Amino acid sequence: MNFREVVSVWNPEFADFQQKDAHEFLTTVLDQIRSLGTKLQAKAASMGMTYICPVEDLLMFKMQSTRTCKSCGTESIRQEDFTNLSLNLSPGCGTVMDMLQDYQKEEELVYLCECGATTSSQRSSFVNLPKVLILHLKRFRFTEMYQFQKVHQPVALCRDLVISSNQGGGCYSLVSVISHHGSRTDSGHYISDGLDRNVGETDPNDRWFTYNDARVTETTGASACEQRIQSSYILFYKRHLD
Repeated sequence: MNFREVVSVWNPEFADFQQKDAHEFLTTVLDQIRSLGTKLQAKAASMGMTYICPVEDLLMFKMQSTRTCKSCGTESIRQEDFTNLSLNLSPGCGTVMDMLQDYQKEEELVYLCECGATTSSQRSSFVNLPKVLILHLKRFRFTEMYQFQKVHQPVALCRDLVISSNQGGGCYSLVSVISHHGSRTDSGHYISDGLDRNVGETDPNDRWFTYNDARVTETTGASACEQRIQSSYILFYKRHLD
């Protein structure tokens, strides 16, 4: 209760007891932590200590968007900071890796270049990789009639990902899944499955826990991936140490 009240001081939309979106809440909390970085660094320095923002240290990464004119080849490059990526669901039972590749694939767009041409291509790429990669699956969308609905499209959860960036590649393992249970956008229930940090990622028993409000039960990563195929909403991948 105290935590929610503190968050709602800056973001009043979380002050009531109505159904809220877990991804919006997560990004709000991360933004608030980042905004306190300068003050906490100054406070730590006055005490002879050092403060490192956990969001910037663990979660932050840059994405690069490159637009190229189809006629003259002129490129426009823009870089932007991210704490997570929002991915469109693939047709059928696509994998998380499929969705990441779709996010980065080249697409054609209408853009008026200085040369007079109106067709360009655009692609996204990782500039660098974070220690923990958060992926948000777009399970809520507007229909053609502008009605907000939940998408129950199945997603095959990859236990491991290999991702490339402009500064080199990295290997990741799934360590946590937040899932939304329910058929509607204005109701439902969130639960979380997570790796038992006491045994590490290479535990032969694949020991995980399911956190359902105050009820905590033991499970496995394999079971979590199988059961959350249609309800997984936010995924957390931890990068392997080089």
